[in-house]
Amino acid sequence: MSMSKLTFVGGAAGGFIVLLAFLVIPIMLLMGAAKFSIWVLDWIPAALGVSTLICLVLVPLALIPATRGIAANLFALVSLIFGVCVWLYALAFTYIEWGMVGVLFGVVIFGVGVVLTCALAAIFSGTWVVLGNLVFLVALFVGARLLSAWLAHLAEQRLLRREMRDYPSKAIITQDSSD
Repeated sequence: MSMSKLTFVGGAAGGFIVLLAFLVIPIMLLMGAAKFSIWVLDWIPAALGVSTLICLVLVPLALIPATRGIAANLFALVSLIFGVCVWLYALAFTYIEWGMVGVLFGVVIFGVGVVLTCALAAIFSGTWVVLGNLVFLVALFVGARLLSAWLAHLAEQRLLRREMRDYPSKAIITQDSSD
């Protein structure tokens, strides 16, 4: 064999190993995430309870105009916790019900698709409690995220009004033309 053929075979083998690594490593990480989600499943209700309690504590901050920006940021953080809980719950149920094939299918659909596959698995298996829990968790996530965005908007409006009051000439330049 000539040296160029050996180089070609070696390069092809190296490329195949790299390709295999690019396929195997994410699957191994996903398998670890699936096992982790089952392990964490018992802690999700506690995390949801603490997050809901934090939301209740944040309500007075949201009512006070001067602290709405802080409340908006904290609601965004709590919505992230709700989102992680819903994703892990969906991942665990999908893995339990449909195995790694269902999880791979769910993750291929933009990573969040595991929530969709969990809903489908719950519907096909007739596990209505899981479907109800999933809908409730998604509602908590979306509700906290929307509340965060609304409070951030209110805080920004307040800052703009204050700037217009304190610096009228500067506020005219920076004022949004769509108002």
